[in-house]
Amino acid sequence: MAEASPPEEAPAASADGGARQRRAALAMLAGWMGERYFRTFRPLPAEAPTAFDALLARREARVGVTIGLLHGDGQPPGAAAFESLLGEDLAGEPGGYVLWVPPGAELPEGEPGLSALRVAAARACAGLAPGERRELRLPVTLALAKVDAEGAYVSVAGPLAAEWTTLSEGIGGAYHLDARALRRLPEERAELDLAIARVRDRAAMLEPEEVAPVEAHDYWLVSRLPSGDPEGATAFGAAPDFDPGDGAVVRRALRALLARAAGQRAAASDAGEETEMTAVLLGAPYAHAGEELATAALRGMNSAVWGGADLVALAADGAVRQLLQPRSLPWERAQ
Repeated sequence: MAEASPPEEAPAASADGGARQRRAALAMLAGWMGERYFRTFRPLPAEAPTAFDALLARREARVGVTIGLLHGDGQPPGAAAFESLLGEDLAGEPGGYVLWVPPGAELPEGEPGLSALRVAAARACAGLAPGERRELRLPVTLALAKVDAEGAYVSVAGPLAAEWTTLSEGIGGAYHLDARALRRLPEERAELDLAIARVRDRAAMLEPEEVAPVEAHDYWLVSRLPSGDPEGATAFGAAPDFDPGDGAVVRRALRALLARAAGQRAAASDAGEETEMTAVLLGAPYAHAGEELATAALRGMNSAVWGGADLVALAADGAVRQLLQPRSLPWERAQ
């Protein structure tokens, strides 16, 4: 169905953490395009004159890129200070690194949480190759309560809610698990099964109306950028109250970004700026890239909204995902 709402203006870019997140997303796009198209792309300096937000260079050709963040320029509280601390720890590690802060998570500002995250992130970044990503484990405590001796059911609050049937299998009694301390589940099923086993083992020891802690791990992610810009550490995340699962927010942000991209293409054409292709890049603080709603939002729009873009991509969770595939590639047309 066609989108009836008029395009909205995107938030203006700022020189704060939002700018670092955009530069990190641009570096990821350049690396992804290089691997996918077997060509070398490199971000040009921000000072390069252009109507676009950024330029990628391929030999003498240029790719115009419009970059937007799903969460605007918001950051988790304390992001700038943590970037500085982690950057100091990574001073001996060349390149740029990103700590992907899961939605709703907060960077600890006091001890011992601050030092624990700092040490874990620095260790996870050590030895990463350009473009590589790695999970880090952060200790968290869940709360499990047995509410009734009858039944065989575990109600769950938090990311583990999707596993309530597995948690409830063969269990004796009714329980409630508060797993809101978890912000990102592990990618490996074996790691998730271990966490579920800990909950089930603890449940077997409880009496009705008893509450007990369950020790678990939150699985955050770090990645190394394909290039060294921006150098040091970047905390890629949003304010704690931002909800990337809100479809209306995603549609508004994507429409605004596509409208701004159309305006930049027109401005480049008027200025005689030559580009061999254009790309629209959306950065988003999803815990897992598979949770993104941008693809569905794009498919629900009138093709006239995005038809002028050669490529639409999403940078999230340490990786780039293609949302709109180019109909043809300029170097193929030139052959």
